[in-house]
Amino acid sequence: MSYALNQAISAYRQATTTVPPTAAVTLLLDEVLNAIALAAKHTRNKEFEEAFLRTNRAMGILQGLRQNLDMDAGGEVAKQMLAMYSANIRALSAVTGKKDATERYAKLASGLIVYRNAWAEMTTLSQRSEEALLNDIYGIGNISDIG
Repeated sequence: MSYALNQAISAYRQATTTVPPTAAVTLLLDEVLNAIALAAKHTRNKEFEEAFLRTNRAMGILQGLRQNLDMDAGGEVAKQMLAMYSANIRALSAVTGKKDATERYAKLASGLIVYRNAWAEMTTLSQRSEEALLNDIYGIGNISDIG
């Protein structure tokens, strides 16, 4: 197992011991979305190494979430979540260096924000604006807030 994956799993486990699991998943998905927005920013600025690192961070968190699924207890829902995490990880791994990287990041973020907001509904956390996220990805908004 890679160091990044171990870190993601460790972060997930630590978060689940300090906050309710639904909030932990929501916050981890926020980190994924932030990493995607920053990867898009770095791609636009031709800072490809930084974009790669941010993309890897997003993938690592998704791998940690996938790794912690309880397939026995989760049944069909867990299978669907496994497939969704795996598809997003594969898609993220294929983004770096592509001419249409920003559009790919936007498409991934649009799907993940719906998933993130569904988790947020089970917590006291607020919904996150897809429009604001896409503005960050396309460089329209102020991305400094997600640093």
